[in-house]
Amino acid sequence: MNALLLPGWGMRGDVFSPLIEALQLKDVTIVEWDSMRDIYHFLTKAEEALTVPSLVIGWSLGSLVALQLATHEHVQALVCIGGTSRFTITEHYNAGWHARVVERMKGQLLRQPKKTIQSFIDMLWGEEEAEPFPYMHHHIPDLLLGLDYLLTADVRDQLSCIRVPLLLIHGERDRICPPQAAQYIYERTNDCTFMLMPNVGHAPHVTQPYACAHYIQTWLGGGRND
Repeated sequence: MNALLLPGWGMRGDVFSPLIEALQLKDVTIVEWDSMRDIYHFLTKAEEALTVPSLVIGWSLGSLVALQLATHEHVQALVCIGGTSRFTITEHYNAGWHARVVERMKGQLLRQPKKTIQSFIDMLWGEEEAEPFPYMHHHIPDLLLGLDYLLTADVRDQLSCIRVPLLLIHGERDRICPPQAAQYIYERTNDCTFMLMPNVGHAPHVTQPYACAHYIQTWLGGGRND
């Protein structure tokens, strides 16, 4: 089966390299979030890349796109890593960031791009996880559009319509998308497995790729891990 990989905000596709190696994936399609036209281009790019039956793996922002794709005819199964169905807090939903924080981040990207990007990278890790992270784009227009997408994307109403198997892999110490965001998805989907990884931050596929691969392979083999 082909695997369609959807990176997180501002990330190059090679952020999935550790996981691809651990899973020994051969047929892989990676969507790159570059040269973006508008906030709708995220879903359009993914749809254009989804040309054959595929396992879809989305991380962070990519998980939102993956959930939007869930009813596509070529989606065979979904994996959301550090996933969320809505990035910002709203009425009756607290598993995210305040919109004003994201808006402030947009201004900081324009004034101090390097410092802002590094601050975000520093938030990816749990304790004792930090490592060199060469995977981020530095093209500010694409980063700003990514934040606009995170401010607007909301797939909560689509969760009950997902009919394909769904695996959630989430770090217990995720500071970007809190574990409650994954719990929210888990409670509202029909065929869902939720793996919460202790002492792990927002990028378990980078820091714990073989553990993530084990979860995915076991789940694809028909075993439930929850």
